[in-house]
Amino acid sequence: MSFKTISGAAVIALAAVGYMAPAGAVAILCEDVSKNHMLVDSAYVSSCIDAGVGNIGNGQNDDFLGGGSATGWSDVTGQAVNLTKDQNGSTGTFSFDASLWSLYDALAIGFKFGTGDKPDEWFVYELQDLVSSGNWEFVNVGDTGGGLSHLTVYGGQRSTNVPEPATLSLLGLGLLGLGIGARRRKV
Repeated sequence: MSFKTISGAAVIALAAVGYMAPAGAVAILCEDVSKNHMLVDSAYVSSCIDAGVGNIGNGQNDDFLGGGSATGWSDVTGQAVNLTKDQNGSTGTFSFDASLWSLYDALAIGFKFGTGDKPDEWFVYELQDLVSSGNWEFVNVGDTGGGLSHLTVYGGQRSTNVPEPATLSLLGLGLLGLGIGARRRKV
């Protein structure tokens, strides 16, 4: 191989490594912005699983734990998880014992707010791997109540996530580079 080919490959590799570096975390929205909704940073959570009115998992007001979107999840808050919460206005923090990750493939955290049954008042997020603490923001559109009533931790199986467009773009660029390199070698 020539120096030009090696240096070109090195530049592409460095660009790919830089491209794959963690991007700035973004807020993941749970529910429609026209209703009460939550925002939790993607550094802590991977997705919003479900949201609703009433109590989480009571089966009458929601599908979470009632056989809908919660298939495979179970409430593990009763275990010694040292779950703590803090709220200051519309923002707050959560934390629990990180050793819980050794028992489950995936963990989720549910937030229940007291808003006088105004949509929506509970939200469940799947956590990023090994995350056991983080920050949250609640947007109380109805402006009734709004205090964090309680948190619930759920253990379960990993949900199937769709690859991000950036990952697919990087794969496409790599394949394109291989194709161009192979074509140049034939000439």
